[in-house]
Amino acid sequence: MIYFFIALECYDLGRVAYTHGDFYHTLMWMQEALDHLDTETNNTSINKIDILDHLAYATSQQGNVEHALAVTKEILTIGTPDHARANNNKVYYETIIRNRTLTKQKRKDDMNMNDSTNLKLISTISNDQNYTINNERLDDDLEEQELYEKLCRQNGAQLSPKHQAKLFCRYRHNNHPYLILQPIKEEQLLDQPAIYLFHDIISDSNIEEIKSLALPRLQRAVVRDSTTNTFKPADYRICKSAWLRNEDSPVVARLSRLIEAVTNLSMITAEDLQIANYGVGGHYEPHFDFARKTDNDAFSGLGVGNRIATWLTYMSDVEEGGATVFPLVGGHLKPKKGSAAFWYNLHTSGEGDRNTRHAACPVLIGNKWVANQWIRERGQEFRRPCSLNPMA
Repeated sequence: MIYFFIALECYDLGRVAYTHGDFYHTLMWMQEALDHLDTETNNTSINKIDILDHLAYATSQQGNVEHALAVTKEILTIGTPDHARANNNKVYYETIIRNRTLTKQKRKDDMNMNDSTNLKLISTISNDQNYTINNERLDDDLEEQELYEKLCRQNGAQLSPKHQAKLFCRYRHNNHPYLILQPIKEEQLLDQPAIYLFHDIISDSNIEEIKSLALPRLQRAVVRDSTTNTFKPADYRICKSAWLRNEDSPVVARLSRLIEAVTNLSMITAEDLQIANYGVGGHYEPHFDFARKTDNDAFSGLGVGNRIATWLTYMSDVEEGGATVFPLVGGHLKPKKGSAAFWYNLHTSGEGDRNTRHAACPVLIGNKWVANQWIRERGQEFRRPCSLNPMA
C-alpha cells in the first residue's frame, strides 16, 4: 500500500525539524507542504501563511536570502500588508542583499555557502519567480547518514552476483538434541559480515506473553555515553525498552536455551533479554553493539568481556519502515514476526567488526517490537576459539 502525505502532515514534520534547528529538513518539508496545499481543495486545516513563514526562515538559514525575501513578499501579498514579522524580515533581507559586495567569495560568505560540489539544489517558484536554492546538509557524518537513509528507503546498494552466490538457505541443527527433530530454518543474508535470519523461532502466543511482561516495565531507552561512561537518553535512539530475566517466565528461559542451541554460544554471561518498542517515528541511528577500545572504561568492571554477538528477535511485522540496515555493506532486513537475525560483532581475534555497524530505520506506519539478546565473550573460549589474525 502506498501512503501519500497531506499538507498538514508535511507541515507537522517540518515543525518538528524546525524546533530542533534542523533547517535542512524544515526547508524540504515546508516546501512539500506548500506543494500539497496548492493541490488540495477546501483545505482549512493549515494556513498557507504559517507554511510560508517557516519556509522563509528555513531558507534564509540555508543561505538563500533572495528566496527568503521572495517568500516574505508572498506572505505580505496574500496576507495582510501590516504583518509585523514579515515586514521586519523584509527589511532585514533587503538590507543583507543591499550591503552584499559584488565579489563572488564575499557573496558566498554572506550567504553561508561554500564551493562544495555536493550542494543540494532545489528548483522552486516563489512569488511568481523561479529560484534554484541551496539546501546543504551539515551532519557530522553525511556520507553514512545518506547511506543509512537510502537503505531505509530500500534504494541502496545491491549485492553483487559474486556475493549473492555465497548465500544459501538451509536447516540448522548443530547436532544439538534440542534441534535434531526440529531443525531451524536458516537464511544467510550477507557473507561479509555473515548475517543470518532464522525463521519461525518463536510462536505468537509466546510473543504476546513476553510483550505482556515487558509492557509495564517499558521506559525511555538510554545509550551509553563513551566519554562519561554514563547512560542517558539520546535523540538518535527513540524507543522504549525493558529488561527480562530467565526467572521472569519459562518463555524467556526457553528462548535463552534456543538461542544457545542455534548459535552454539554459551548464555551464562549473556545480558538479560532487552525488549524494545518502536512507535511511529521510533528509530536508532547507525551504531555498534560492541564497545570499542577507545571508549572510556569500555571493559572496566564487566568481567564478562565484550559483546561477541547479537541476536535480534522480531516480535511484530511493520507495515512501513522499521528495517534493520547495515550502511557499510548495504544490508537490509525487513522485520518479520517470529524470525530472528544473528551476527557476530567481533572477529575471532576479539577485534570489533566495523562492518556490523547497523541501524533501526524509522517506523512509518505500525508498531515495532523486538527482543535483543547480547552475548558476551566470557564462556566462549572453546565454542569460538580465538585467532591470532586481527581480522579473522
